[in-house]
Amino acid sequence: MNKKILILLVSLVMFGSSCSDFLSVNEKNPNNASAVPPKLLLPAVLNNMASMMNTPGNFDFIYLWHGLWSISSGYSQPAALVQYNLLNSSYQGPFNSSYVYGQNLTEIEKASTDPKDVYYLASAMILKAYLFQNLVDLWGDVPYSEAFKSNEGILKPKYDKQKAIYEDVVLKLDAAIKLIQNAPATANAVPSSSDIMFGGNMTKWAKFANTIKLRMLVHQSGMTGRDTYIKAAIATTASVGYLGAGESALVNPGYVESTGKMNPFYNRYYSAAGTQNSDGVTYHNAGRDAVDFMNSSADPRIGRFFNPYAGTSYAGNFLGQAAPPLTAANTSKLGYLKGSKGHMIGTFDKSSPILTDFESLFVQAEATERGFLTGTSAKTLYNSAIAQSFVYMGLTSAEAAVYTASDKSNVNYDLNSNKINLILQQKWISLNGVAPVEIWTDFRRSGIPSFIHWSEDAAKQNPTPPVRLLVPQNEILYNNENVVALGTINAFTSKIFWQNR
Repeated sequence: MNKKILILLVSLVMFGSSCSDFLSVNEKNPNNASAVPPKLLLPAVLNNMASMMNTPGNFDFIYLWHGLWSISSGYSQPAALVQYNLLNSSYQGPFNSSYVYGQNLTEIEKASTDPKDVYYLASAMILKAYLFQNLVDLWGDVPYSEAFKSNEGILKPKYDKQKAIYEDVVLKLDAAIKLIQNAPATANAVPSSSDIMFGGNMTKWAKFANTIKLRMLVHQSGMTGRDTYIKAAIATTASVGYLGAGESALVNPGYVESTGKMNPFYNRYYSAAGTQNSDGVTYHNAGRDAVDFMNSSADPRIGRFFNPYAGTSYAGNFLGQAAPPLTAANTSKLGYLKGSKGHMIGTFDKSSPILTDFESLFVQAEATERGFLTGTSAKTLYNSAIAQSFVYMGLTSAEAAVYTASDKSNVNYDLNSNKINLILQQKWISLNGVAPVEIWTDFRRSGIPSFIHWSEDAAKQNPTPPVRLLVPQNEILYNNENVVALGTINAFTSKIFWQNR
């Protein structure tokens, strides 16, 4: 793994520099990535992490498996997807990329030992924590303690236990928060040209770290005997707070309508000329579960997530639908409206989400409902989460207030007796096209939503989707001894440690 990282490290910096002039690293030797200063390396890493998390092809399987999207009936249904046929080569791109970006973050850490550079050090630690949380949520055991140590002669790092990684990442987030809180007055501010996510606002960085931490702890809430650990971990940084309304972690390096320099989600569906890409919006259509849920709750966001196929009518298909599916002409496409940031596909210059304010508020609402947080009521946090989702999708908080006050029990907090179910259903629909990994994690740990229709393909390998991704093929080739030490891994039964059901 590490030999490939050293090669890809250069590619990262060179690719990141293409997105905007201020990401240029041409003043440094491109063959010596460790010589790139943090002020140039940080925006490149942020840009590439945002691209990885928001490129549809990396995680569209989650939207398809969980009722949010479907494949247009105008195309042959992809056998691997509808049959749940995961291979070791499936979706290994984000794994490989995460270690490239982790290596770059390690270089930032090494270059930030001067107390004046403490903000760069803290930012790198937080972003690395974010990477490893996602790696564990997708693959379980991964190289961690011996990763990024090729300079120490470790070219084949061992795999660490996923629970141990989670617990250490929580401690790393605590340490990063303390670095920010105790930074000397002489600390160098991170300029907005380097911090293309928070513009150098370290208070938001601390809240971002604390939100990642809370999300990781809530992931473990279904585990027997874990409450004491969760409450104690939350208490250590409770005073820092979490990302609130208007404080989303959004990345924008200066997207322009040019090839390779546009929002990565938009780039899947539109060309730099503004025309639709072939097999773009005509390929991914609405999922019937999502359409039915939004119709049942009279959710005005439906016209932002999806396009009406006629007038104000919306419809979707199930994955691998056995009965004759709706024709392409009678199925809703993913929401697009040229020039509107408030539709799912958005615009070429729409910022890329790393962690939105509404996701943070949903996590806080669940944590409060479970008794892990006190102060603001779960209902208030839940309503605020929906309001911010409305705003993100181009609607208003006033429209959200009407929605949450409706007489629908799958919307109105007071009318639903199962508050966790309510919160996670609304989180599921709100994160459509925004945060696929969290959607998959929420279902695996909770079984919510319970109404999802699984693939109807007669040849599917299991009644329900896989619970994890398989060890990447590249790891089998280059780190085989440590992969073998993991033992047998089954995509349907080898659960991530927090899946206690």
